[in-house]
Amino acid sequence: MTRAVIRIRSDINARHDIKLTLKSLRLTRVNHCVLVPDEKSYDGMLQKAKDYITWGEIKTEVLTNMIIKRGRLTGNRPITNQYIKENTKHDSLIKFAEAIVGGNVKYAALKDVKPIFRLHPPHRGFESVKRSFHDRGSLGYRGEAINDLILRMLSPPKEKAKPEPEKPKAVTKAPASKVPAKSAPTKKEAAKPAPAKKEAAPKTKPAAKKAPAKKEASK
Repeated sequence: MTRAVIRIRSDINARHDIKLTLKSLRLTRVNHCVLVPDEKSYDGMLQKAKDYITWGEIKTEVLTNMIIKRGRLTGNRPITNQYIKENTKHDSLIKFAEAIVGGNVKYAALKDVKPIFRLHPPHRGFESVKRSFHDRGSLGYRGEAINDLILRMLSPPKEKAKPEPEKPKAVTKAPASKVPAKSAPTKKEAAKPAPAKKEAAPKTKPAAKKAPAKKEASK
């Protein structure tokens, strides 16, 4: 059987020997996946890096799907049935994937292939990147449950629809205040005579002061 190994944690503050192990597995980035054979030579490497990776046995249909969606050749070219026919002994991608899962062919041996699958963050996220899979986390060996995780990582996460910006509300002008119209006078008010206007009294000029008479000089 062939195992799929996925890196799910960053190696910041990791020991130097763990960083070298991750580099030997070609797992230099988070969400990268590689295929390794079920051999004892890889068991020690997987156990040493178990706090940063998860792995399990991959199924043929899942591997076929992963090769179609995320498998790439140099120059970022996709891997097609025609390419498999021309460069391997197999007639299709499914037959090629069956041979890989059975341990008869190594994926990295395909001409011009990139041995790494760059996956997306999983839909609904990881369970926990600090606990093992058997402790309801994401780390370590998970057996055939690796296939469900791969399927959740093949498609990019759906983006949440951004709410449309609210349109500015039209400013409504307040209606101009109307001066209340004067009500028509009632019959009683109309019958009352209008008050006579008082005429201003004519202004009288003050009397001119008479000059004092000159006294006659005594003889």
